[in-house]
Amino acid sequence: MWQLIRNAQIYTPERSEKHDLLIVEERVAAIGNDLTLPSYVEGEVFDLQGQSLVPGFIDAHVHICGGGGEAGPSSRTPEIQLSQLTQAGITTVVGCLGTDAISHSMEELYIKARALENEGLTTFIYSGAYQANRTLMKNLRQDLVLNEKVIGAGEIAISDHRSAQPQIAELEHLAAEARVGGMLGGKAGVVHLHLGEGKKGIEPIQRILEETEIPIIQFMPTHMNRTYSLLEQGIEFLKSGGNIDFTAGCDDFPEDLQVPYVLYLLSERKLFNDRVTVTSDGNGSMPQYNDKGELVGMGIGSVRVLWRDIREAVRKYKLALEVALRAITSNPALVLQLPQKGLIRTGFDADLVVLDSNLEIQNVWSRGKLMVRHGQPIAFGQYEKTLSENYKNVEV
Repeated sequence: MWQLIRNAQIYTPERSEKHDLLIVEERVAAIGNDLTLPSYVEGEVFDLQGQSLVPGFIDAHVHICGGGGEAGPSSRTPEIQLSQLTQAGITTVVGCLGTDAISHSMEELYIKARALENEGLTTFIYSGAYQANRTLMKNLRQDLVLNEKVIGAGEIAISDHRSAQPQIAELEHLAAEARVGGMLGGKAGVVHLHLGEGKKGIEPIQRILEETEIPIIQFMPTHMNRTYSLLEQGIEFLKSGGNIDFTAGCDDFPEDLQVPYVLYLLSERKLFNDRVTVTSDGNGSMPQYNDKGELVGMGIGSVRVLWRDIREAVRKYKLALEVALRAITSNPALVLQLPQKGLIRTGFDADLVVLDSNLEIQNVWSRGKLMVRHGQPIAFGQYEKTLSENYKNVEV
């Protein structure tokens, strides 16, 4: 299948002087000016009339098979559907387990990732949950070497009353397994750590770095905008060469802890580098606790906040689009070592998003397949559309 995109303002994510792009099958075949389709092929031409063409978004933290459960069985969140991701511009997703690794399992996570891949996305998963000892095989090292989907350990919880309260020795062993497993499997082998509001913050990571030879880039702490203390710790971690991940959609937080302002802050301090990422925590539960640790409210995360918060950084805080985009395109591709992802480049996967003049998502391609046209999904999961239609058509 050949497709030609013309008259686009291409961001690779850097702003490009070239305006045409050719897709052949799943890959970007050519980028240039005045490109045409060969006379011997049939293909579709898209004239963007100056709209922006940017890399497909990478969301490195989504509860693809559901999460939650902190308020009992009825509080488990549902699994995500294909069009929820594509409408949000997400073409690559990394699935994880959370608090509940009893009713959800690594096997379920793996199968859901394969299902989304069959439906047109690119998918990966982390081995583990809030409890570190959740794997598909005997151990994390085997998962990284022998399973094509596993790219690291996560979402391992520390400094949180819901975590398994891992000891330093356990975290050291986990990081060592991730390090060697990643090397043997040709993967990043990151340890994706959930940070809660506990007083220790990232101190356990600092101790491991001080007492072992494990490099700082092995860790990818997330929710680093949860508190002011975590944010400052994260900034120091970033200065030391580490990765930090911020969570979009934290609308109940003070404005200066929300992603748009945090990215602006890092940019002003000249700290917005290729180790800064943003994720959505999509389909995860959003519990609220009082000072006594009692659950007082429950919500569910949306993958749509990923682009919404990046867009707000551009609109409200005047961050350059090519800078803000990096947090959900080239940066996660680098940190997670995802080949052929995160950039618009010849030979890379044709993961593309069209943005109109208001930075609203119009079209989305995932591996060369058009998934969203004019803001509406045109590709759906196996039962996503037919199930709802069947319910409508049943006579009662």
